[in-house]
Amino acid sequence: MTIQVRITPDGVALSGELDLASASDFREFALQALDRSRRVVLDISDLEFLDSSGVKAILRVAEEACPHGLILFHPRDNLQRVLDILAVEKVVGISVERR
Repeated sequence: MTIQVRITPDGVALSGELDLASASDFREFALQALDRSRRVVLDISDLEFLDSSGVKAILRVAEEACPHGLILFHPRDNLQRVLDILAVEKVVGISVERR
């Protein structure tokens, strides 16, 4: 499976898998598509899988394209565990809005 990315009014919505195979494509797309003038919402409610490469891509996007912050919106339980293990919420500018 691959990742599907679509623009939303507040940012980007992802579905599928954000992993080593799709991380660079996601990052390139997001860096071009995001509105850098406000806080960005990354809707990951339909994302089924996330590995460390995907987390790294999210962190790079947050660093490079989200000067006002990034909200990870409604991660599934399996993704929330990955985010917790990697302490993503401790990164300045990133917050998680749980289900």
